[in-house]
Amino acid sequence: MLEKVIVCFTGFLTDTSPFCCNLTNFFHYTPSLLELHLWDSTLEYLIMGGVGDSLNNIKSLKFFTMSLRNVKEVSGVVYLITSCPKLQHLTIEFDSSGINVEGVVQFLRPQSFLYGALKLQRVQVNMFMGLEMEMEFIKFILASTPVLEEIFFWNFVYLGVRSGKQMIDEIEEFRRASPNVDFIFEEDE
Repeated sequence: MLEKVIVCFTGFLTDTSPFCCNLTNFFHYTPSLLELHLWDSTLEYLIMGGVGDSLNNIKSLKFFTMSLRNVKEVSGVVYLITSCPKLQHLTIEFDSSGINVEGVVQFLRPQSFLYGALKLQRVQVNMFMGLEMEMEFIKFILASTPVLEEIFFWNFVYLGVRSGKQMIDEIEEFRRASPNVDFIFEEDE
């Protein structure tokens, strides 16, 4: 039984048709999959083909270098989070570079009222700087996770726009579905 899969595609898509990749078909044949790691532009492939109910058993989902400047990628992450009914652990590494973020912020605001990650307990967010689109993503997580226990934020000190305490103070004011969420912020030099 295959329980863990790590998928990484680099580069740009040359064929944008929904049939250019069999990756989505692969997931239909892995019903015992418990852990999935996605890197780089893998989300673009998944968005094109959809995953349906093929990820019903996923308990741990990890997104590395998730671009918060790409509405399609962010919508793909939201779709996957809400499509994994048994999801308990989520790890995200933000790539917040870019200045065209208004589309992402506008997409995330209404998502804060969706429930989908009903069993999500722990979230780890790497490379968190407290930028507007990152905060909107955290609002979505907090509003849609009724059993969330902990969000762990990590970043390098020199990348921080604000202090960890300032960001946590702001996040603690967000509406949340789970009343007992612990926020942990760690910065490395």
